Amino acid sequence: MNKLMNPQIISNKRVVISFSAIFFVGLGLRFFYFPHELPLISDAIDNFTFATSINFLGYLPVEWAPANNGWPIFLSFWFSIISLENSLDYMQMQRIISVILSALTIIPVYFLCRKFFDEKISLVGGALFAFDPRIIMNSVLGITEPLFIILGISSLVIFLKYGRKEIILSFILAALCTMVRSEGIFLLLTLSVLFFIKYRISKEIVKTYIPSLIIFLLILTPIMSIIWETGQTPFQRATGGTEQILSMTDNNQENKIIDGVGLFVKYLGWVMIPTFLIFVPFGFIQFLRNRKRETNFIIVFLVCSSIPILYAYIVQAQDTRYLYFLFPVFCLISLFAVRSYISKISRKNLLISVIIAGILVSSVLFYEYKKIDYEKEVEMNEIGRIISEKIQGTNFHPTETKYIRAAEVPDNWPFLLVDEMYEIHAVHTINHDNLQEFILENRDKLTHIIVDDNQDLPMFLQEVYSNEENYEYLKNEFNSKDIGFNHNVKLFKIDFELFDSIIED
Repeated sequence: MNKLMNPQIISNKRVVISFSAIFFVGLGLRFFYFPHELPLISDAIDNFTFATSINFLGYLPVEWAPANNGWPIFLSFWFSIISLENSLDYMQMQRIISVILSALTIIPVYFLCRKFFDEKISLVGGALFAFDPRIIMNSVLGITEPLFIILGISSLVIFLKYGRKEIILSFILAALCTMVRSEGIFLLLTLSVLFFIKYRISKEIVKTYIPSLIIFLLILTPIMSIIWETGQTPFQRATGGTEQILSMTDNNQENKIIDGVGLFVKYLGWVMIPTFLIFVPFGFIQFLRNRKRETNFIIVFLVCSSIPILYAYIVQAQDTRYLYFLFPVFCLISLFAVRSYISKISRKNLLISVIIAGILVSSVLFYEYKKIDYEKEVEMNEIGRIISEKIQGTNFHPTETKYIRAAEVPDNWPFLLVDEMYEIHAVHTINHDNLQEFILENRDKLTHIIVDDNQDLPMFLQEVYSNEENYEYLKNEFNSKDIGFNHNVKLFKIDFELFDSIIED
């Protein structure tokens, strides 16, 4: 009885219960916002089609492959052992796997925090990741980040927490991380720098580092060979920024770098909202004040991991998700602020509970503010299916095009990915400010024009939506309002005979 009443055992049980509650609430939030009726889009559908091709053929196709094929290879394993009815079911399965991986990442994040803090404060670090609205949004997309992040942060945690024998496992996870996204190659740089800081020049180089490096390369070599066979360059996405920067003129190079740094800072500030903004700035100050060997390891990780992110922003990649790989470290840095805040309060357990509850509430409110209009997206998906049966080529549309492409995926599963599968051309409108010029330059690819009230459409397409009567050569073939949709999408067929006669006159 005395053993059961031991304060340490009671405290551990409470921590386990609290951690489990954070995990299941985080998982529940992801499934609460799960888009059950929507297909995969954009990068996720590329990964899906490649994974189904692996299952269909029984080997990795070399005719075509996504830039990073670790995620679809991982998916193909699960696709092969679970039997479902159609492609949409497997798309939802892809999302479910992504959601579960995202939720499981709370475990290595917690252990990273435990390297520096006690169990109770580390729970706040787990909650920051579990409830972060951007991580939740990203997890339901079915793309690479959840697997990339869990592999990357697990590799770092194993290196920091364990000894020489486990370091090899850290390099194995780094290799798998690089398979998922080529930016993972910078994790090899991180581990190498950390290794030499930790062991310096010693016999451990021969006993541990060289075998670890060989295993890392052995894991990656087959995948690199396949990438070469598809006509791509390994690590092109990770190092492409360097090539583009070097190819610029001196003045242009300097401007691009300044713009890229500005974009990095802008997005870094944006992803701090809502909860990191309260903790990370002050936490980073406390982090630097409490410098020791382990904190230097975290600085090395931040610097090395930021290099490919900066590359992406220098070439003007307009996306915050490049920064998500750093979120586990942001959770850790936040705890330096949390520790400082609670040190001034006697009822520490109560304050920790209030902080976790505040993180949950603020994150949900932010998600509600930023989430997509789900009903509208469902309508656009249905409209995309209808439109896909009528057209061979249309202008690129910032929202509708993705669902037109998804509608081309066969219902029967598995299917073989072939070049001819996507038959509908979506012609980009970049560098065009005139409809007639756009049609003239792309007449071999265009059959229709699609418009709605989206303000991201070029002005000449917004004009078509507002004043269709001014364009005699555009024949209204579909209007979503006519069949009961709330969202108004118009599809016009181009009458090229009338168009040519107008141009000639």
